[in-house]
Amino acid sequence: MEQPVTLTMVRGEDPSAKFKNGESYADNVHTRWARDTLGVNLKTLWSAPLSDGTYDTKLKLMLSSGDQLPDVLVSTQNDTTSRFVESGKVLNVGKAFDQYASSTWKAAMKEVPSAWEPFMKDGEKYAIPIIRPTMGTQPVLWIRQDWLDKLHLKAPTNLEELEMVMDAFVNRDPDGNGKKDTLALDFGMKEQLSGYPIGNILWIFGLFGAIPERWYPDENGQLQYGSVQPGIKQALSKIKEWKNKGYIANDIALHDFNKVTEGIASGEVGMVGSESWFSEYPGSMTLANNPTARYTPYPLPKGENGENLRSVGVPYSGAILISKDISKEAMQAFFHYMNALYEVYETQDPLYFQAYQDGYDFKIQDGKVYFDNEHIPGGRVQTMKYSLIGSLLSFPSRDLETTLKMARGETLTNKDLVTSAFGGLVCNDTSNRTEETSSKAVLISMVQTDADVREYFQGPATATMKIRNAWLKKMQMDTFIEIIYGNRPLESFDAFVHKWRSSGGDEITEEVNEWYRSVQGIK
Repeated sequence: MEQPVTLTMVRGEDPSAKFKNGESYADNVHTRWARDTLGVNLKTLWSAPLSDGTYDTKLKLMLSSGDQLPDVLVSTQNDTTSRFVESGKVLNVGKAFDQYASSTWKAAMKEVPSAWEPFMKDGEKYAIPIIRPTMGTQPVLWIRQDWLDKLHLKAPTNLEELEMVMDAFVNRDPDGNGKKDTLALDFGMKEQLSGYPIGNILWIFGLFGAIPERWYPDENGQLQYGSVQPGIKQALSKIKEWKNKGYIANDIALHDFNKVTEGIASGEVGMVGSESWFSEYPGSMTLANNPTARYTPYPLPKGENGENLRSVGVPYSGAILISKDISKEAMQAFFHYMNALYEVYETQDPLYFQAYQDGYDFKIQDGKVYFDNEHIPGGRVQTMKYSLIGSLLSFPSRDLETTLKMARGETLTNKDLVTSAFGGLVCNDTSNRTEETSSKAVLISMVQTDADVREYFQGPATATMKIRNAWLKKMQMDTFIEIIYGNRPLESFDAFVHKWRSSGGDEITEEVNEWYRSVQGIK
């Protein structure tokens, strides 16, 4: 056998990833499979946590220090990706992708051409998007069903009903411990409002007809910035009211991904807006700590005037950057590895990855597949998190078709099951209610697609953004937090809007629309 080709990389540590048998990102059952089966030695130079921003910080330091880049790396933050693109240290990947990517991978990418937009410069592609289906990235309202049942309540359908449930969840002891220690609702807003798949706050602003920190068309088709729209002022007033009533945490301005998930796991949070995979993480942690606890997904309630806007995710979870100094041999090894993963979509074999998944994602015993911890030595883990991309593969149309069939309780064929094979779901898993609930959450997401507000600006930072954006974002967050905490009057929002516009916001709006016209072919 020929010597495997080494492909150097760095890794972001997924907070939900688990290891056993002394394994790590550097050495595990998946990396050994890649080495022994594909002849690709995935060599991890270092790893760092994703959830607290450490990984992103280390990427920036690596770039600014002038250190030699690994052959490939994954970036999950567009600003960081843009820095690498601007540095001139990464490969123009368009030609390489055209030459080496398999027809299957290309077909999947062709379904979401807009995924390339953030990673282009002068019409050329400088990073390969890690694509994903967007259905299910919208927040649905996850509610403690056991609390609803105990208090004889129904899921809220409008703002008034939402506040009735919130009041009950705080003041009627839903957990039955005799203490006033529950939160009606939790969300993340530390340093930013967007970017929290668990604890999404954007839908709350959507009740008042605006989505902050997002560019989307106004009534004339021009892109507008959501953070300066009139509805934001109404939403801030309502969030302030909720804080004063104790419906949300007193230290809500400090809540980030980790803080929100901790509260959910400890069983103190009644409602949270989150993506479809919430039940798998951190919902499963709630269940582990309290077997009677149960979160159920519901459609978002309507606002006072029947308004209901929500964010929808971009069609990618990150991007793969390739060093311009990569050897031809290592580059071919990278594409060989990725093509091999995507080959599963051309098979009828849900056990395509059995060589490394058996005993980890599932256990085959006496001709039957088991997913429970009792049958899997050392417990169940998700080996997809060990892969170079660290997430599910995606062929969007086929993935969504399978998810919806699952949610409707329809029988899955082998052709359906191969779409979930990389994630380890090789047959109907009747033992895992969390994955079943996730697919139902996707089905619920489809009820309100007319409320979806996507991010229309997918270009690199504009000239004025590079100079002013950090300060403008800080001014926004300072103003919003001070209003919510009662340290500034609600009217200070109007002063913020005026200052935002005069301090670079108008110029940024013009630049954003110039980019928007360019990608639409408008002269």
